[in-house]
Amino acid sequence: MHAPSRLKLVANAIIVLVSLGLITVLVYVSGGATGVAVNLYYLPIIWAGAVFGDLGALFAVLVAGLLSGPFMPADVQATTPEARDQTLTTVVLRLLFFFVVGLGSSRVSGTLRRRAYEFQKLYEVAQTISSSLRLAEVLRLITGSAVDVMNVKACSIRLLDPERRELNIMAAIGLSDDYMNKGPVEVARSPLDQMVLDGAAMTVLDAQHDQRFQYPEEAAREGLSSVLTVPLRSKDDVLGVIRVYARSRRRFGQDEIALLEAFANQASVAIENASLYEDIRRNYFETVRALTIAIEARDPVTYGHSERITALASRFGERLGMNSGDLETLRFGAILHDIGKIGVGEGQLNGQAAGDDRVFYEMHPIIGRTILQPVAFLQTVVPVVLYHHERWDGKGFPEGLVGEAIPYLARLVAIVDAYDRLVNPGTGRTGVPVEEAFEEITAGAGTRFDPALVAGFRRLRLAEASQEARERQEDLRETDDE
Repeated sequence: MHAPSRLKLVANAIIVLVSLGLITVLVYVSGGATGVAVNLYYLPIIWAGAVFGDLGALFAVLVAGLLSGPFMPADVQATTPEARDQTLTTVVLRLLFFFVVGLGSSRVSGTLRRRAYEFQKLYEVAQTISSSLRLAEVLRLITGSAVDVMNVKACSIRLLDPERRELNIMAAIGLSDDYMNKGPVEVARSPLDQMVLDGAAMTVLDAQHDQRFQYPEEAAREGLSSVLTVPLRSKDDVLGVIRVYARSRRRFGQDEIALLEAFANQASVAIENASLYEDIRRNYFETVRALTIAIEARDPVTYGHSERITALASRFGERLGMNSGDLETLRFGAILHDIGKIGVGEGQLNGQAAGDDRVFYEMHPIIGRTILQPVAFLQTVVPVVLYHHERWDGKGFPEGLVGEAIPYLARLVAIVDAYDRLVNPGTGRTGVPVEEAFEEITAGAGTRFDPALVAGFRRLRLAEASQEARERQEDLRETDDE
């Protein structure tokens, strides 16, 4: 939890000390420690407990007890042994009452601060869920918040694979790579997770020796002790589990279980939202795909072209390490790159056309932009559609952009578009061999295509060729075994 700033602590310490001094003067002039004014000491004691905790309350109690003790006029007059004993008893009882009130103030204030911090973290997670559909980001925030608020070593979220009955990691914080890669969490081999998936919150006091925990040896190496696990629920289904791991043996209370269940509920909401969003995006893509197929049906030469380059562009983007957002834009851009051909006559679809037909052909990127501009969720795709026929040397169309002025994804689609047209020229025509097509793409580096992307494209080809060779060898071995 966030500690008060040093300046605030100093200011509060001054307030407590000054208050104790002023109250002492008031008590002194109003008849000593036997007067009603002595009760005013409770105010700075409560304040010290609320701001500085138990130690602050104890310090204020000791100072108040010293100031309100034998230096007061009524107490100085106590000269007989009986009177002194009574005075001592009064001082001790007063200190005891002061301490009880100060300690209570400290504990109540600490609880309120902790609850406020918990609510703040839960609110931050809720805000992120409502403003972001990036599941990985939301789950990382939830695991980090759980570790922070519950003061534990680590937290993980695992989702259930219903077919394989395994719990697969989705987000974690505080766990090493070795522990994360220890192996799958198999429900059949984990009695703990079986009970959690049945709906119960489960605590393991010692994960290093409890047989209900699937990986006790790995827990020992990781330094994990007590573990609290609660289910992730979605209506009538259980989506997975969320766990927190303590550094040492610890009994999790009902408040902590309830807090982790609150984080679990938020994780479930985030997972459901992401699933709904993915369904919507998938439906969008299938709709777009159907539209593309309808357009390409007009020209048997290019039928299936957009689907092929979408698959190839996706593999290329993954090889380049693109994030999920850019990959999605790339896929939509690739499948829609020729949508503008819907506005071009059938005799003008051929890229080899000349004269007026060539002019109309070169307008299809502009027509594509016009078609997509009213569609809000496709705005990031428009540059791919508009500029995928630009060339690195500036001799492309429709605007003659040069080099890096051409959008990155459009440069990428230009390469896979040209490659597919070489190896799959269409009905009645024979494509060039794959290696020859790659040589032609390489020859265009620095003129038609981005040289860096061409180099990446060749690396993709080498990786895929190596994979294909391994698969052929495995097939041959299987055939020999038979």
